[in-house]
Amino acid sequence: MPEKNNTTLSFRTAEIEEMDWAYLLFKEGLQQYIAQTWGWNELFQRHSFLANLPASSFVIITCDEEDVGGYCLKHKSDHLYLEMLLLTASAQRKGIGTQVMKLLIAQANDRSLPIRLSVLRNNPAHLFYRQLGFDVITEDNFRYEMSLVRQ
Repeated sequence: MPEKNNTTLSFRTAEIEEMDWAYLLFKEGLQQYIAQTWGWNELFQRHSFLANLPASSFVIITCDEEDVGGYCLKHKSDHLYLEMLLLTASAQRKGIGTQVMKLLIAQANDRSLPIRLSVLRNNPAHLFYRQLGFDVITEDNFRYEMSLVRQ
């Protein structure tokens, strides 16, 4: 499917009642990679997701009045940390993730801070981040720690 460029996106902070949807989005997008790496424990994953990502830190992405994803960007003293970027399957490969990342990169540039993130090695999303200019700064058997210095 061809990429949509400059799609009009809107953003809002998640409400508590939307976090079940956010968890399902997380599960849809990452379960296979987590299961291959450590195994999938539903109770553990759900608890960890909800405990570590309060609604107040999760931003929902809307395109054409439809919720298509979300992200969590944490502000640290010396960098911004992208905790996660999630898109519905139907919103992937349409340029939406790239558009969101360009906005986040602009935020980091405005603050003169790098953006860092962690991605599982078996998740092809690491290729997406590399295309955006992220470099691997450390790695282990399970994940890449990546960073993008001011562009």
